[in-house]
Order: sequence, then structure tokens, then C-alpha cells
Amino acid sequence: MPNCQDCKSFFPIEEETAKGDCVQRVVDPRQAYYKAKPVQSDADACDSFQKK
Repeated sequence: MPNCQDCKSFFPIEEETAKGDCVQRVVDPRQAYYKAKPVQSDADACDSFQKK
């Protein structure tokens, strides 16, 4: 199974390379925005995984 660090949505934190943010663009009928959540780089990838 792929890891978060292999995903296009993963952005590592400079101070700690083992952690990062999973940033995804969300579009609803009125607006578009970005949703971010902290993740570990070695965690299993979620359903929205996109290869780098």
C-alpha cells in the first residue's frame, strides 16, 4: 500500500521531515477552498491518493 509521502497532496514540514500536511482542494457549489490536515509521512495513503 502506498504511503502519504508518495502522494501529490503531501507537503513535508521543514522542521520535522517525518510529519507533513495533506492538502486537498475542495469545490462546492458556492466556492472552492483548500483543506489541510496533519499526517505522518509513513502513514498509509487515503482514498484520494495521487502518485507524484
